[in-house]
Amino acid sequence: MVKDVQMVPAFFGPQERRLFGVRHLPAEGVRAALLMCPPLLHEQMRSYRFFSQVASQLAGAGIACLRFDYYGTGDSEGDDGQFRPEATTQDLTLAAAELQRIAPDVPLIVMGARASALFAWRDAAALGASALWLWQPVVDGERYVQTLVARDNDERASNHRYPLLKGKAPAMPDDLMGFRLSPGAREALASLTLEGPGPGLPLSVVDTADGEGRAITADAHLTLPATLSAWTNEIDLDGLIPLRDARDALEGLLARLAKGGARG
Repeated sequence: MVKDVQMVPAFFGPQERRLFGVRHLPAEGVRAALLMCPPLLHEQMRSYRFFSQVASQLAGAGIACLRFDYYGTGDSEGDDGQFRPEATTQDLTLAAAELQRIAPDVPLIVMGARASALFAWRDAAALGASALWLWQPVVDGERYVQTLVARDNDERASNHRYPLLKGKAPAMPDDLMGFRLSPGAREALASLTLEGPGPGLPLSVVDTADGEGRAITADAHLTLPATLSAWTNEIDLDGLIPLRDARDALEGLLARLAKGGARG
């Protein structure tokens, strides 16, 4: 934990759609508010500690951060089968309102990590954001879903994972990477892309040198070392994602903010 940063977990939103979030709050001198939109499925679990550390680092530099779980994911209300990609606009709206209640009168920045980049790209302008940050973004939803389906098939046929099972481990039609999705969720996610006109906001992309985010036209590209590329493909927790290797990129984002990389 960064010294003098307050971390506060809490539910927010209406009773019928309560979302869980964790606030990372500077001790004083809030200069911006960052809405951190998480990766999906196994990637969210894999990176939970890492993005908590990222939020605390940024809060230590004066940015109030809110990490949250979409409805039907993580610790928010609802089960896996109630998560719908097209409904994430509602969750983003609730989370942005909660963050602006906590940290009013400062620029709002939306950060989409991995597949959440697809949602952040779609909704950031409507949320009143002053800037958009994309962290190792998924650029093509259809290609992403195809990759997950192939990986899911490989894992269910793995002799290492199922040494006593002959053939492939069974799965329900809407199962993916160990999660039960709502009917149509794959198709909804596959329909999203970062191609075409952008959101019309200052845009910073953080990715590795060979990451697909490098193809996005952005105001700034911040490069992560290759050590931060493996976690997006890992299912089992083989090691921690090294925060120290992301510090240069975080400093770059803070420098962009200081130079006006968010409209206030």
